[in-house]
Amino acid sequence: MARKTRREEITSDRPLILSQHATRSCERLSDRGIYFAIEKIGELAEISQLHPHSFRHTYSTELLLMGVDPTHARKLTGHQSEKAFRRYTLRGEQSSAIAAYYRAVGEEMEKQDLK
Repeated sequence: MARKTRREEITSDRPLILSQHATRSCERLSDRGIYFAIEKIGELAEISQLHPHSFRHTYSTELLLMGVDPTHARKLTGHQSEKAFRRYTLRGEQSSAIAAYYRAVGEEMEKQDLK
């Protein structure tokens, strides 16, 4: 809203999200500000303990479930350690095992079986 009032043009070198905090109004939203905003969204949506890392976790898991190579997925999500990234590969392995079972017994797998 402040940008429209000041007739500012939004360009790629300008912050997309601005702080609304009394002491930092119209400055770039900090990491801490994003953290608190996501927590507040979680409260409003009645999602317990929602935080920015939840999105990283979901993104990592979804990449693997889509079949992205774990090495590439780890780079896309910014994980430095393979050991730390391992927790996300476990769900993909479980889904693959379920799919293999259904193929082996000649049945069709239903979408809810993967979740």
